[in-house]
Amino acid sequence: MIKVVKGAKVPFYSPKISTIGVPRFRDDALLSHALDALKSGHHADALLAVEYVCRRYPSKNIPAILRAKIIETCLPELKTKAWYRAWYCDPENSMLQDAMLYAWKISGAIASIRDLAPAFLPGRCRNGTQEPLIQLLAEIGMNHIGACWKSGEFIEGRLFSPVPDHVQAHRALLVVANETEQFEFQIPADGKLFKFVPPRAHGVWSLSFNIPTRNHTNEPSPLQLMNGSPLVFAALPVTYSNGSAQPVAKTKTKNPVAIIIPVYRDQSLVKACIESVLASLPLNKTQTRLVIIDDSSPEPDLSTWLDELSEHGKITLLRNRHNLGFIETINRGLRTHADHDALILNADTLVHGDWIDRLKKSLYSASDIASVSPWTNNGEISSFPKMALAARSPTVSELAEIDQITAAMHDNGETEDVELPSCCGFAMLMRRSVIDQIGDLDGVGLIRGYGEEVDWCLRARTSGYRHLAATGVFIAHTGTVSFRFEKTLRVRQNREVLTARYPDCALEYARFINDDPLKVPRQLLQSALVRANSLWLKSAMSLLESYVDITRHLPAPLASSCQRIAVWQHRLSNAHARKILTLARLIANQPAFNLRLLIIGEASEALWHTGVVDILPSVNKHETKLLSDAALVGLSNCIALLLSEDDQAPPIGIALTKISDTFEPDKWLEECLAVQAL
Repeated sequence: MIKVVKGAKVPFYSPKISTIGVPRFRDDALLSHALDALKSGHHADALLAVEYVCRRYPSKNIPAILRAKIIETCLPELKTKAWYRAWYCDPENSMLQDAMLYAWKISGAIASIRDLAPAFLPGRCRNGTQEPLIQLLAEIGMNHIGACWKSGEFIEGRLFSPVPDHVQAHRALLVVANETEQFEFQIPADGKLFKFVPPRAHGVWSLSFNIPTRNHTNEPSPLQLMNGSPLVFAALPVTYSNGSAQPVAKTKTKNPVAIIIPVYRDQSLVKACIESVLASLPLNKTQTRLVIIDDSSPEPDLSTWLDELSEHGKITLLRNRHNLGFIETINRGLRTHADHDALILNADTLVHGDWIDRLKKSLYSASDIASVSPWTNNGEISSFPKMALAARSPTVSELAEIDQITAAMHDNGETEDVELPSCCGFAMLMRRSVIDQIGDLDGVGLIRGYGEEVDWCLRARTSGYRHLAATGVFIAHTGTVSFRFEKTLRVRQNREVLTARYPDCALEYARFINDDPLKVPRQLLQSALVRANSLWLKSAMSLLESYVDITRHLPAPLASSCQRIAVWQHRLSNAHARKILTLARLIANQPAFNLRLLIIGEASEALWHTGVVDILPSVNKHETKLLSDAALVGLSNCIALLLSEDDQAPPIGIALTKISDTFEPDKWLEECLAVQAL
């Protein structure tokens, strides 16, 4: 029988990283060990060490970069995902941009590069790191590309285009346009900086260019939008210091509502959204105008379909002659229907029933309410069934069931509206009198999209207004369609603007998440859906629960310095946690075993100090995981797995032992090693 030797020296994993036992040095020591293990070819050791730090600090780029380097070496099939996660930590870092894009190029993800890389160009031109990006774009056939940006009161930019053989002075035509006017400039097309004052001091300017063709007809190429366009030169929206103004909202509830849907691409989603709104209009008593704004869509079929709807009088169609971007497209709708309350609705949503009437009732439930947003499957703090976690979008029939139950509960007084720090802009009904007082969305300081509704809500709050979660309405939302990968970049850029304007906004958001004022109505709605046997809820919960992490075929182990025993979803509060500590000490006192524990979940300092544990902290959000817990069990050369709680779903394909009151660590370890020796 294996015995713990009293007073025996417990070896640390490596003399170089004895500081792993000291919490304040642990992260640096683990990164150092990961690098050493990578150099020595022990890829499993390296991956586990760096993964611990990555999970503790998901927004830090250094651990993510090292992890990407390790994965590039031993799991090349995952390197595109690994470099994406590293870039996600620091989206404006040019080195990470290039590393991710080249990984995408090698993997053949050319469409993704074409979609995202041009968004990097304005920033790269401004900091002088554009050359590698231009070279990469040329390698995938994007030879003509330009970028523009604001520099004080000036417009600046660069245009990169190969010189046609028949053109001596290589220049191009730059078209600068707003909603009603168009101006032309000649600019260099060889990458040199151009700079000029916009035609008007204020306005939204869309910049596009064309270049001479290679044939000798001198026909221009089609206009191509400058990356960074449109540029907004307008007076900043009115802002107020806290308490400097009192709400003067009108109590009038008969304002008509303009549903403003900006449209750019993705015809199938846009069509589903608009058709759901049209189907709902007869069910609402509120006087409503459906306003669709085509922001110079690149999809001709989508624009043609919108024309047909307009011709039949089903929608009010506005079309931007030149792309104005999401924020200014919304603002055009706000200006065009200045006597309407404004209901901003993303084009990737689905609605049901008398949703407009219910939102309107919440908006006018008090005189100081500026805006309201509904429940949704994907809407940050308004998300259901888990706050701040996106679930799959319900189908039309699933939405009907959810929304009807939601509405009935609110009507019966089971749920009440809850005050929010700010609404979520996927579906937000705004009171016209507040818009008149504090202004439109800010397209000046905020870039393209993301955060504009938060800024508006915070401006309204500094003037004494409030915002509500309308808990009697549920709207389906696909999410991240318009901007795709670019969302990461825009969120980071615009969040910095919001933090500068409202220093406490991040803390307040975190406090709301922690306090969770929506917990009770969310639980009540979930219980009602359980009683209704909602198939959508079952599906959503199974995907969102972080402990459901089954891998039916564990991956082959990576090169490792040792074998491991995994402890699945370990909790220090578990009655058998002490037995895991005893097992670790047994292993530590027998270095000849060349064995370690892989603790997935929680670990005490006592476990760390045994020197024979690798830790994988649990992760709540699936999108922050590069590798699942189950996959790491396979990759880390585990010979057995211990399970201490019956309600968990462990991976399949590995010897499993459930810890009970009769579990004896020394006997079990002896038997386990005996089996391995056979």
